[in-house]
Amino acid sequence: MTILMYHKIYLESPTIWWVTVDDFYRQMLELKHKKVVYLDEYNPSDPEHIVITFDGVYKNVLDYAAPILDEFNYPFELFVTSDYIGIDNYFDITEPQAQFANLQELEILVKKNGRLQWHTKYHCDLTNEEIKINLLEELEVPEELEKIDETGFKWVAYPYGKFNQKVIDKVKFKFCGAVSCNQGNNNDLYRLNRITVTNETTFKKATIAVIIPSYNYGSFLVEAIESVLRQTRMPDEILITDDASTDDTSKIAEFYQETHSNLIKVNINETNLGVVKHFNKAVSLTTSEYITFLGADNRYRSDFIEKTSLLLDASPDVAIAYSDFALFGKRARLVYDSFPKERRGLIKDEKFFIINFPEFDEESKQNLLNIGNFIHGSSMFRRQAFDEVRGYLEKPNTPEDYDLFRRIVKAGWNAKKAPFPLLEYRQHSKYQANVQLSSFCELQFYKKMLAQSQSNLQQSQSNLQQSQSNLQQSQSNLQQSQSNLQQLKTSLQQTEAELEKVQKIVMEMENSNFWKMRKKWLKLKQLLEVE
Repeated sequence: MTILMYHKIYLESPTIWWVTVDDFYRQMLELKHKKVVYLDEYNPSDPEHIVITFDGVYKNVLDYAAPILDEFNYPFELFVTSDYIGIDNYFDITEPQAQFANLQELEILVKKNGRLQWHTKYHCDLTNEEIKINLLEELEVPEELEKIDETGFKWVAYPYGKFNQKVIDKVKFKFCGAVSCNQGNNNDLYRLNRITVTNETTFKKATIAVIIPSYNYGSFLVEAIESVLRQTRMPDEILITDDASTDDTSKIAEFYQETHSNLIKVNINETNLGVVKHFNKAVSLTTSEYITFLGADNRYRSDFIEKTSLLLDASPDVAIAYSDFALFGKRARLVYDSFPKERRGLIKDEKFFIINFPEFDEESKQNLLNIGNFIHGSSMFRRQAFDEVRGYLEKPNTPEDYDLFRRIVKAGWNAKKAPFPLLEYRQHSKYQANVQLSSFCELQFYKKMLAQSQSNLQQSQSNLQQSQSNLQQSQSNLQQSQSNLQQLKTSLQQTEAELEKVQKIVMEMENSNFWKMRKKWLKLKQLLEVE
């Protein structure tokens, strides 16, 4: 049971009230395992219910949020302040400028599954007794707005989340319920709290690890890594693991680790462990609940993680999410022709050759257990199932991935197929098409490395110039200090000489006949005064 509160959706996030488009898409994707409803359908006691609300309402909600909500077919609530319609937020000096939606734009939002609700006329603190507030006027919805959405305006959002019993009593006469943001609770329909959503907010059901193993596949590794970094749903961790390669695998891996230090980890084996030991070690170096291996010579389609993880999110009994794949490379046609006719799918531009696999049902399950594999090695699986069957095992004449998935299914878990060919499966060749593509990607990688090195060099040169400038300034300051010190010494010597002259004059005065006579006169004067 959760009610979400958004304000602005945009390409950038200058303050906490702005959620980026990328993070908004991720959050909507993470809600797929929940039931998104309108407030009228919301049941606070149902843990699966989610309500999406926007306060304002800002034009960028139409520009950036609405297309994403439309893709997921999510309903959403729009809490409107009538005096803000069609203007900008000039009054909010702490926030960057943003335009509020006008009447026509609100109409479009309603047609896209939005429902208009009330956020008062002026957006003032309804509990503030120091200013005169006409509660009835604040809660009155203009007729022109009601015409835009005849099903709306049954709910109100308290400005600044503040309310008291007097406000609640007035609200109950006009509305079916009300939402706050911090003062309320999760049970009373007139005090429902909302979560303020920021870029960091997450609703994911599980964490995801992508493992990219490589043994002398440095020439393809860049393509594999970049395909993971372009995912619509990003993993929580990426492990690039090198099984003692003799090529540039480790150099490429370490470069990506430096540029994505919060996401990418690198493991480099001192000796070659072989597939099974290497893969088991790699899994042990990750912590996520969902795991997928991407061969360093293959590529994910941009929605691979999104589509496969949704299957695991939706079905607790499913441990493996697999898909069709697309063969590519010079030998792709040859390998494609070797598949049974019923498995051969579309051919796209004579470059991608689709291989279709069966849905997972009782018949295909028995085929998997007794005849042969149709689940590719990059399929996403649950760590729990992996641990239950003791991971990858050495089985002569049996591919490690087939053996793993067969044991998982035999242990009682199910598998499920995602739509579309989500994996691009390279068929190696020493000839032009394959080599040209990988060489181009390698070239781009080394260009990136060169650009990074040049940037680092420029920064170092700039730091050196600044240090030299600072040194020159320090030397100048030292010279000035030495000059000042010499002047002080000269002044001190002059002062001492002057003092010596004064002392000599004083001594001469004290020894003069005049001074002696004056002393006697003063002494005589004192004696006469005493008498």
